[in-house]
Amino acid sequence: FFCFFLGCMNRSEPNWFSQQPQSDEYWFGIGIVEKKLINGECRESARNLALSEISSQISVDISGSFERIIIENNLSLSDFSKSITKIHIDKNLPKVEYVEYFDSKNKCGMLARLSQATYYESIALQRKNAIQISIGLLEQAESKFNFQSFSFLNDAMVEIIPYMDVPIEVEYPAGSKEFINLPRYLKVLTNKYLNRLEIIPKDKNIEIKKGFSKNIELIARVVDKQSENFMNGIPVSCKMHDKLFEDISDEGGECFFPLSIMMANNSIYHVNYSIDKNKLLKRLELFGNLSEVQNQTMIKIKPLLVNMDIIENNLGQVTLNPYVSPVISEFFLKNFAAIFVNENDADILINGTINTRAISDEPNEYGIYQVFADLTISISHGQSDKEILKKSFNKIQGSDFNSNYEAANQSLKKMSEKIIQDFLPEILESI
Repeated sequence: FFCFFLGCMNRSEPNWFSQQPQSDEYWFGIGIVEKKLINGECRESARNLALSEISSQISVDISGSFERIIIENNLSLSDFSKSITKIHIDKNLPKVEYVEYFDSKNKCGMLARLSQATYYESIALQRKNAIQISIGLLEQAESKFNFQSFSFLNDAMVEIIPYMDVPIEVEYPAGSKEFINLPRYLKVLTNKYLNRLEIIPKDKNIEIKKGFSKNIELIARVVDKQSENFMNGIPVSCKMHDKLFEDISDEGGECFFPLSIMMANNSIYHVNYSIDKNKLLKRLELFGNLSEVQNQTMIKIKPLLVNMDIIENNLGQVTLNPYVSPVISEFFLKNFAAIFVNENDADILINGTINTRAISDEPNEYGIYQVFADLTISISHGQSDKEILKKSFNKIQGSDFNSNYEAANQSLKKMSEKIIQDFLPEILESI
């Protein structure tokens, strides 16, 4: 038994380990695996290598046929050939024969082969079925023009793409005795359908006050130029400034995009709408160069007209060097390009009163003068007087070793910092 076992362990490797079998009738694949280099099942690893070698031979065989198609579609020849080969191999795996498996102490190997005649017969049958499915999808696409037409055309192209190494000339419609090149027909029809779509903005020109973009929606409608019907289910992209918004048209053909971004200092903005072809066609790259469907809304940004009336009382005296008013003025200039006007002309009104109050005329036991500041401030619409935002800040303490006046200045300074931190950000959210 020991001698028999030892003989099996050391039996010589078959010839195909070192020499590839040659035949005009088969593609051969050899997978040889060093056991020390793998963790899994040696047989399975060898099998996969053998299949990969068969695939590479078929890939070389089909690459030349596909080159013209690849150039037309601006695709990668290598990637496309690998993809198509994988489809063909996957569909023909049951027809691969595993001729011999060799196993020794250090390595294992698998010899596989695929009959070229069987392979091409199988591909021809698969090609015939794919063409029939593709024509069925084409008929559905042409039966009624809607958003599903593009899905049907996409799927029709996907069905036949693995078999385009041979020109696909078919009679269409059936019984018409008229013949079309099916891939080219699908491309032309897709482009024709795309050109039927039109994006119509609700407003071609809009004027808005800088910053007053909250709750404003831009609306664009997708229509069929030929029938003038609204088109639902069409993906539309909207680019504003550096942001991209997406929506799908509803039953009325409308898409809605929020104008909720802070505008830059440009006086003119262009909002660009376009049909999102990548979402309309899942395999857009198969259709070559298609038309762009676009439109635009121009937004004119007008400066915000502001009236500000903030009274700062420092220990009962109106201060000549205010702390809070300059902070708010700078904020509105920076974020809204504000122009400060009288009350009657203003878009928004800012009203506030600040008072400081000393605890005592004398310093406390530590020699510190203490003063507190209180502020009530509100922002409202100029035309309607409707309140936008209102805030109160109380008992903001200021301290100084020299006087109540300097302590009051400290409290006003802290109040301005509180405004920056807790009030101004809320203005952006509210407006």
